[in-house]
Amino acid sequence: MPAAGVRETIVLPGGPRLYMLLGGAGDARLTRRGRRSDLLPRVGFIGPTTTIAQLDHGDALLFGLRLRATAWATLFDRDLSRFTDRIVPLATIDPVAPPVVCDPGAGAAAAFAPWLAARCASGHARDAVAQRIVARIDASPRTSVAEIGAALGLTPQQVSAACLHAFGLPPKRLLMLRRFVRVLRRLLPDPTATGRVLWEAGYVDHSHFAKDCRRFLDTSLHGIRQRLGDGGDPL
Repeated sequence: MPAAGVRETIVLPGGPRLYMLLGGAGDARLTRRGRRSDLLPRVGFIGPTTTIAQLDHGDALLFGLRLRATAWATLFDRDLSRFTDRIVPLATIDPVAPPVVCDPGAGAAAAFAPWLAARCASGHARDAVAQRIVARIDASPRTSVAEIGAALGLTPQQVSAACLHAFGLPPKRLLMLRRFVRVLRRLLPDPTATGRVLWEAGYVDHSHFAKDCRRFLDTSLHGIRQRLGDGGDPL
């Protein structure tokens, strides 16, 4: 459930998301690095994001749903990179999508469940390579693009094409961003776990992680905590 009275939601860098806006004046916009978007659709798809952003939704309630990293490859046989750092109506990625109805008491997962089930049942996409790439990254946070290719029997060009198609990002950026976001989501609620979490994720030291904070958040870990404040969970 969204937090009551929240007028903006932080969108962290990371994989694709679905959202729905209920009520309000319909003037929601996204701000990324000082640039404001056009008006956002009521029901939309947020492609992979490479930097932090803020979704201003005024009096409207925002219901958001983060998708698994490999979700796109099981839903569509299309190149996800065309939607990187973009927000589009749900109908843009699925013109025959039925209307999405949201019960405020049930939340976004229940609202999008029928659509997700229909997409999975369509059988249009079954990309085992995407699953194997993510499994390799998660099993060995210090892995390299070359090691991923060698383990999967893929050339560098094939790894690059697979990552752009399934994750919307080049392989090196995917490695960096996946590692960073996993650490960030663990550290936001538990600042005491910093050293252990950073080492397990493959960071050399705190300065290594701080550099990625500046790269992806334009601020420090402390700064993003202050920005989030009591405004609810980031999307």
